[in-house]
Amino acid sequence: MSENIMCDFCGAEISKESEFCLKCGTLFVDDLNCFNHPDDDARGVCVICHQAYCKKCGLRVNGAFLCDQHSNYEIYEGMVRVFGSSDEQQVNYYKSILEENNLHPFVYERKTSPLSIGGVDYSIFNAGGDTGKRLASEIKLMVPCSEFLQAEKIIDELEHSTEQ
Repeated sequence: MSENIMCDFCGAEISKESEFCLKCGTLFVDDLNCFNHPDDDARGVCVICHQAYCKKCGLRVNGAFLCDQHSNYEIYEGMVRVFGSSDEQQVNYYKSILEENNLHPFVYERKTSPLSIGGVDYSIFNAGGDTGKRLASEIKLMVPCSEFLQAEKIIDELEHSTEQ
């Protein structure tokens, strides 16, 4: 039976045989090379796609190592935003579909200030973080980082099936 150890960077409990921490992407082995640059040593493993990357291709964002492709994703407490909407029914429908696929979604809803312009969807005040024209009162559907790619695929398939 394998023993568990603690990650020195984030404190997560991990298997002694692990090459990297699933929570923060810290490497525990020295012989991993960058996915994009096989001659360069990896600095970490992206917590979303689980590929090793060098310092040119990845970076730490709020304690988690992310590749350039995933570095702008919203991540809170080890959960990544896979979908967002002001339509609570749609978010809950997607949540139920993800649960049927044995994923572990979490709905995060932040109430906005009563001071708003143009209805309940847009707040005078920026919600902080990403300013990518997201709704301040957006209901976020989050999944653990390790489940993001599968959840994204399921939601993309659902959205494409409703468009047809």
